[in-house]
Amino acid sequence: MINEKSIFWIAPIVVMAIGVLPMPYGYYSLSRLVVCGCAVYFAIASKSQNQDVFIWVFGALAVLYNPIIPVHLYEKEIWIIVNLVTAAVFFFKRNLLSRVAD
Repeated sequence: MINEKSIFWIAPIVVMAIGVLPMPYGYYSLSRLVVCGCAVYFAIASKSQNQDVFIWVFGALAVLYNPIIPVHLYEKEIWIIVNLVTAAVFFFKRNLLSRVAD
């Protein structure tokens, strides 16, 4: 079921999928902001459900994608692999959002 909270798992997957294409640097800055924000949201959702492992997973993703002090992996191919893993984490943990109290 798609609801208003679905944006928190759909948006990072979409921006990472578009990021596979050759884009200007500004796009990657925007994608970092989106993924970091959604990772923070999922970390908070994980905390409310006492899923300690995923607090750390999404916290690490927030640090990796943070727009303030960017992490540079220097190779687009490495970022593509990291983005695929990140997208999979968001996709498979999307059910966290259905359990978060409003």
